[in-house]
Amino acid sequence: MLMDQGSNREELNLLDYWFLLRKHGKQILGLAFVVTLLVALVVFQITPVYRSTALLLIENSKSKTLSLADLYDIQGSAGQEVFNSQVQILKSRPITELVVKKLGLSTNPAFNMPKQTGWFDLAFQDAQEPQGTPAELEAQRFESTLGKLSAGLTVEPILKSQIVKISFDSTDNELAAQVANAVAEAYIENDLEARSQMTQRANMWLTERMDGLRKALGESEAALQQYREQENIIDNKGVVLSGSGKQLEEISTNLIAARQRLAEAEGVYNQVKDIHEDSFESMESLPAVLKNAAVRQTREVESNAALKLNELQSRYTAMHPKVIAAQSELNSAHEAVNREVKAVVKGITKEYELAKANVAANSRALGQVKGDIQNLTRKEFKLSVLMREVESNKQLYDLFVNRSKETDVASNLQSTAGRIIDPAVIETVPLKPKKMQTIGIALILSLLMGMALVLVSDYLDNTLHSVEDVERRLGVEALGTLPILPAGGSKPGWASRLYRESPNSLYSEAVRTLRTAVLLSAIDEPHRVVMITSSLPGEGKSTVSVNLAFALGQMKKVLLIEGDLRRPSMAAAMVGMEGVRGLIDYLADGVNLKSCIHNTESANVFVMPAGKRFNAPLELLSSQRFGETISKLKELFDVVIIDCPPLKPVSDSLVISRYANAVLFVVKAESTPHQLATAAIERLQNIQAPLLGVVLNQVDYNKADQYGQYEYVYGQEQKSATRTFLGIKV
Repeated sequence: MLMDQGSNREELNLLDYWFLLRKHGKQILGLAFVVTLLVALVVFQITPVYRSTALLLIENSKSKTLSLADLYDIQGSAGQEVFNSQVQILKSRPITELVVKKLGLSTNPAFNMPKQTGWFDLAFQDAQEPQGTPAELEAQRFESTLGKLSAGLTVEPILKSQIVKISFDSTDNELAAQVANAVAEAYIENDLEARSQMTQRANMWLTERMDGLRKALGESEAALQQYREQENIIDNKGVVLSGSGKQLEEISTNLIAARQRLAEAEGVYNQVKDIHEDSFESMESLPAVLKNAAVRQTREVESNAALKLNELQSRYTAMHPKVIAAQSELNSAHEAVNREVKAVVKGITKEYELAKANVAANSRALGQVKGDIQNLTRKEFKLSVLMREVESNKQLYDLFVNRSKETDVASNLQSTAGRIIDPAVIETVPLKPKKMQTIGIALILSLLMGMALVLVSDYLDNTLHSVEDVERRLGVEALGTLPILPAGGSKPGWASRLYRESPNSLYSEAVRTLRTAVLLSAIDEPHRVVMITSSLPGEGKSTVSVNLAFALGQMKKVLLIEGDLRRPSMAAAMVGMEGVRGLIDYLADGVNLKSCIHNTESANVFVMPAGKRFNAPLELLSSQRFGETISKLKELFDVVIIDCPPLKPVSDSLVISRYANAVLFVVKAESTPHQLATAAIERLQNIQAPLLGVVLNQVDYNKADQYGQYEYVYGQEQKSATRTFLGIKV
């Protein structure tokens, strides 16, 4: 019967895993015991290692007397970068070399241990002895000691502080404390030595530089004085140029005024230079002439003389003496006007020439003054250069003199880069190995590893162990389980007659349970033809067929047919049936049907074996005669059981399933992969064979049942061991 695939998916059952682990508890504990024992042996063979730690405070506040940071960066700043640099210096090779030399670690047994003969230490010995000259061997030993010292040394800064932990690991607890303290002391000594050397180098350098600066200062002062004497300079800048500056200012002002006058004179001159001397009227109309006071005065005299002449002419004749005198006065006035006009015109020309000459004179004077000032400026510039050089040399020389004095004073005030605030002490408790902790961790990890192996092996197991496996992986209902056959059978076919010969055995009870399941599955329409098959040979389908036939024979008339015509085995299982006629004889030769059916020890159980050999069994099973035979046998017997060949190698069972109304599929527990069983069942389902269910055969109840051990006693109530979890009944 096909089950619902969606409802068949099991959820995680932690209780099932618990019982699985409990079932393999001995193996898990055994693995944990072995692993823990090995770890304990290794741990107790390891030489204990001790760790001693010294605390070093790296100073931030240094003496400010020696301020040579610009020349040599020996003080640095109080920043985190400087602190990290000091931590790296603690790990440097010069520090470790000082420690090795100071403590004589090259000859210390802890760094140059003799070869061990223990089984555990043999794995860590060198392959061969080092070779070379004594000096080379000493150098190799020194380098080896440095490497071991660096490997065991740990320098760890403490967060948010200027404190550094200096730790050393060694098999000698006294040596561990000595090395930790020696590293801190070597760091301090190395820093003081470096500062002393740098101070000495600074003094030497300052002395050399001061000699050169002193000489340069003297040369610059001499050059300045020589230049002053050469150029007759006795005053400073500003005083020397003050007179020339005022003169230049005055000449520039006069030149501007002269150019203005020249421009005015040139305008007037341009008006009169093209007028002819005889053109009196043109000259008279010039603005400059009109504006002249003498011209205006003579014109006024001329005008008065003209008025007087006009008045006399109106009263007297032209020859009248007054008229002649007035005419003579008018002529004199007119000549005076002409003279004044001409004089004004000549004055304009002279004024233009004078203004022009004045501008030229002022320009020449300005050029001369500028030349004098430029000459003075060049002298002042060179003078200032010489003075600056003297001042610069003087300042630099004074600076080096002061620094030299500071260095002399600071040479006796050297401060240390750090100080030991907590020296290392001799430890009595080893750092490693932590024996009990290691053994405990090994025990826990080995237990977890054993559990993981059990769970993984169970997950990777693709065989079927229980009814739950059958229904979960195959998706088909399990009709029942049959236990492993008891050992000790010596007669041929004893397993097939086990139900008959041992009716109270566990196996017989399981067969009766299977019989009940088959009968209850067909209450309305009884199963007349029951076909039994499997996916592979050797899964016990023939044994199941014979024992089920005997079980059904207690209630009904049963015929057991040997359907596996290729490898028949039923005749050997039954007593006295070797060489008798069977199904092949009836189908191929047409012998009497009754002669092919044989009695057994049970009155209601009959057997039709395969009979003689036949080369084409599939043709016989596919023939119409085989179908007619099954129909005829259904009329003679209540139940016909056909033991069919496996589905994987041949397809005979698919042909026989056309005549069956119930198919039992036998699967051998812990043997048949569920993938093969699933493929065989799918072949039956593809032809719509009436699959009744799966029979899980050869089940080890004590091994496969995760919930306890079952004991079956025929005729009594079935009892099972109580399921418990941590002592609680579940």
